[in-house]
Amino acid sequence: MVNLVEELFYFYPEKFGYISSSIDEVHLVGEFNHWGKDIKNLDSFKLTMDKTGKWVGLFKVSAGRGLYKFLLNRNTLCPDMGHFCYSTSSTPEWAKKAVWYQIMVDRFFNGDNSIHAPNLVSWDSPPDYYNNFGGDMAGIKQKILYLKNLFGSLKDKALYLNPIQKSIASNHKYWPEDFETIDPQFGSDEDLKSLIDELHFYEIKIILDLVYNHTGINHYAFLDILKKGRKSEYFKWYRDLPNLLHDKIEIPVLEDYIENSPGNIFIQNDPKDNNFNPEKESFINVWHGKYRFPITDPEKFKNSSIEDILNNQPYYKLVHINNGANYMCWCKNFEMPELNTKDSSLRKHLYKAARKWVKLGVNGFRLDVPDLLTDAHQFWQEFRKNIREEFTLNNRNPDDAYIVGEIWKADQAESFLLGDKNGKTARFDAIMNYPVREAMLNFLSGEILNKGTDSVMRMGEISTSELDKIIHKSLSYVSWEVVQAQYNLLSSHDTRRLRTVLKDDRKLKAALIMQFTMPGAPAIYYGEELGMQGSRDPANRASMRWNVFNDFLHHKAEYEIFELYKKVIELREKYSCFISAPLLTLLIDDINKVYAYARYKENNSCAITLIVKKEIKEEINIDISDTPFENIVNWENPLTGKSYMNYGKNITIKPEDLSESFGMVLIPFD
Repeated sequence: MVNLVEELFYFYPEKFGYISSSIDEVHLVGEFNHWGKDIKNLDSFKLTMDKTGKWVGLFKVSAGRGLYKFLLNRNTLCPDMGHFCYSTSSTPEWAKKAVWYQIMVDRFFNGDNSIHAPNLVSWDSPPDYYNNFGGDMAGIKQKILYLKNLFGSLKDKALYLNPIQKSIASNHKYWPEDFETIDPQFGSDEDLKSLIDELHFYEIKIILDLVYNHTGINHYAFLDILKKGRKSEYFKWYRDLPNLLHDKIEIPVLEDYIENSPGNIFIQNDPKDNNFNPEKESFINVWHGKYRFPITDPEKFKNSSIEDILNNQPYYKLVHINNGANYMCWCKNFEMPELNTKDSSLRKHLYKAARKWVKLGVNGFRLDVPDLLTDAHQFWQEFRKNIREEFTLNNRNPDDAYIVGEIWKADQAESFLLGDKNGKTARFDAIMNYPVREAMLNFLSGEILNKGTDSVMRMGEISTSELDKIIHKSLSYVSWEVVQAQYNLLSSHDTRRLRTVLKDDRKLKAALIMQFTMPGAPAIYYGEELGMQGSRDPANRASMRWNVFNDFLHHKAEYEIFELYKKVIELREKYSCFISAPLLTLLIDDINKVYAYARYKENNSCAITLIVKKEIKEEINIDISDTPFENIVNWENPLTGKSYMNYGKNITIKPEDLSESFGMVLIPFD
């Protein structure tokens, strides 16, 4: 039996040399409908033209890879020679319906006062690169009722936790020191299992952040190399280390000298001290224990200076912080030596570590900089295979495993999102959809971002036409199931918070309405629902402002934002078109900076979204003629309760209708 799946198709007349006005209808033909020979079945493969002249269609086709053409006016095939090719990729059903909530565990809530985090500061202190706030897994568990307040129903909701693996040297935990161990400041394996079980009881999914491109320099494998050199079993785990025969690993951690030694170190179990214990290891302790580098054969330094200890370790040398590292490290940051994921023993170890979290019950993973790994495509294909196997071993459906990659540019992501020849996901189900975020902010914010970053290139804006073009491009470069599972975010731990970028709350509300009415799964970065602000790291990683939630009476603007989140979450749950319907452009006004689109599957599953960049002075007419929903008369904005009527295939919006928010939604009602 042929497995059929829904796939999205676009036809652009001008792209193939046709004049739009010469085309009255477009059909999709292929093996799935006998190349159009079955005339009775042909109409079920008819595309719809939107208001820009492009044709859009969502159809059931054979899973995997297949050939197709477009049939124009029932008499012309495009292309006339050759074929187009589609490639489907299955993604978990739950991920298509999900609303995500991202949590930096340390910054969410302190639920276990018996755990003592290092460098602990009071909850409302400003964040820096070193301090901790005491949040833990018990705290997340205790705040499930808060999530219920926000989400309403907890079904089809999902948490993404930033790294929880051991990383004493960092407060963000992106410098892993042990891939199989939870950082003690967050709790234990038992605490994670308890949290997962509680979340699953409420039907909430959970994924963990995995950092497989690099480790911290406190990772036991890296320290073992510092101690044993090439004899270490881990030597091949890292990329482009010095050969350690004539060259040493140079680690730039030393500060300026005070008297006879660098100002940021001391020798732990110093061989010159009277209380030196030869039975214990000796270390070069840096920055009050942040790093502890092993001293080889410490007794030979009984009569030596600190300089001798620093310069005469056999396999490494500590150098001044102004120097560069002489080993491969991420973004030239010496604290993140990069891994060599071509090494078979390392691959086996990393797969084993991920399988551990699956055994504990996680539903998938977010992958940090996954495209930067050596042999990345092969690595993640094997990774996917391992995760599927572990799901099966634990009596779980392997098709339910969700893997999302942090790739900032769509052209770099496409190859990681392709399915195999049978239409199964080969590597990732989705990416963090930064390209769409970038387009939305380039339109709304007055800033043009550098591609694939959150840095500002210049002040300015993209046109409404450009916004529409980018959105549709994001919908067409991958399979429809991937589109539905995309992790659609407006801010994260790597970006400025939304309210810092969009200082006018009316624009913020418009962005939020777009996020929840576009294809893909919307994602909330903790605290966005409370109107938290924060510029670049570390300011964007402040602790959760529970004081705002507990005192909405004195935070009216934040209360409005919170209530809007609740409404758009409910809207997405209530109307399936926001999950499974294609997007049709209805209005592009580059002069007045107005944009409208529809999500349509059938009359009882239909919606229109309207977005403006600025205050409008005149009425907006949304032309719905020649659309599948042109005869729907009554419409309502469910966010305000105001009703609208379709007069002569037009819906009129007055300036005052957009005075509180630069975005609105219209839903049919009887």
